[in-house]
Amino acid sequence: MPLPEMNIVNKRMIFLMVGITIIAAADRQVMSLLKPVLDNEFGWSVRDYAGISTVTQIASAVSLLISGWLVDRLGPRWTLGAAMSGWSLMTICHAVARNVVQFSMIRGALGAFEGAGMPSVMKVVATTIPRHQRAMTVGYLNAAPNVSAIITPLVVTSLMLYIDWREIVTGLGVIGFFLVFLWFHKGSPVLERKAPAKRQESRAPAGWKRLISVFSVCKVCSDATWWVTLFWLPDILYTHFHLTIQETGMATAPVYVGAAAGAILGGILPRWLSPVFKTHEQARRVVMAFAALCILPVSLVFVTSSLLLGVALLALALAAHQVFSSNLFGIATEWAPEEHVGRLVGVGAFCGNLGGATILWLTGFIPMGFVFAGCGVAYLAAWSVLEAGASPRWLKKHFQLSSHNVVFEGL
Repeated sequence: MPLPEMNIVNKRMIFLMVGITIIAAADRQVMSLLKPVLDNEFGWSVRDYAGISTVTQIASAVSLLISGWLVDRLGPRWTLGAAMSGWSLMTICHAVARNVVQFSMIRGALGAFEGAGMPSVMKVVATTIPRHQRAMTVGYLNAAPNVSAIITPLVVTSLMLYIDWREIVTGLGVIGFFLVFLWFHKGSPVLERKAPAKRQESRAPAGWKRLISVFSVCKVCSDATWWVTLFWLPDILYTHFHLTIQETGMATAPVYVGAAAGAILGGILPRWLSPVFKTHEQARRVVMAFAALCILPVSLVFVTSSLLLGVALLALALAAHQVFSSNLFGIATEWAPEEHVGRLVGVGAFCGNLGGATILWLTGFIPMGFVFAGCGVAYLAAWSVLEAGASPRWLKKHFQLSSHNVVFEGL
């Protein structure tokens, strides 16, 4: 899908951010696909894997809290560039790990570098993209991890037939360093013009703390399905449906095709439906409510023996998740003041990752069917909190458009 009404520099920067997001997301897919191999080589138990996953989530969560503050002060060019460099180095370091402790340390460091990504890209969207195009841009960025999830299993399972897993993670790190080079040399024109000015920071508007609280609660409730699926989808297909590793790689593709489609639709549906519901924000809330309902049936995956039905339920759940997530970030980039976007996204994603770390830890103790059932109900809770705490009328009252925003009719 094209990026209309954008100049070539903005398009180039968006493509770069999408590329970085795809590669960064590939890491977790690679680890998930390599789990059976690593289980055999290192003798890991289910709780060992859950523990390593939890360490990664906690480190990423703490990083989000810090990087949101950093990106508001240093700008996204240096914040994202430095973090991606560290991420690439840690990815290569997986090749020298020999036990659970070493893997946990490397994964913790990698998660810490990874955390700078979301606040940085959302800061770029809020400061360089016209307001009426931000939701669509967020949709593309949210689709990127799903594109990664489609491509990575196919590539990795094919490479595993010919090369060792250590060569796979080393190659991923090398690609990361190449993207860092492109980020500094090709992303500079726009980002340097938008570098943070040396001026006193503006005062946060009334209602700012409430917006952060609502956004954070919604992230906690709505992120669990994504993290559980990202870490456990190949294993679910491998153990519940008794697929081979190669078959698992192919079966994950349609699930993430659905997720990618949901991310893009989430960015454009509210705008399409605005004439029906009178305002863009009202249309967004209706879309998010429908998405929340679509996630409820996901736990039925564990009571069916049909691979086709199981994959369809998982694809629907991730598509609905991405619709919900794209619109949640759309609220952040469209309504929050430009100079505070990094912190809003950072704090919210920090809370979402802590929720993800908690649910991943619980997967070592609670049957996966119950975990997914809880994840489905959580989206209805998130939507209710959003409506009660940050309704369209409340947002319009407390967060008036600033001069840099481009207003579009029907907002």
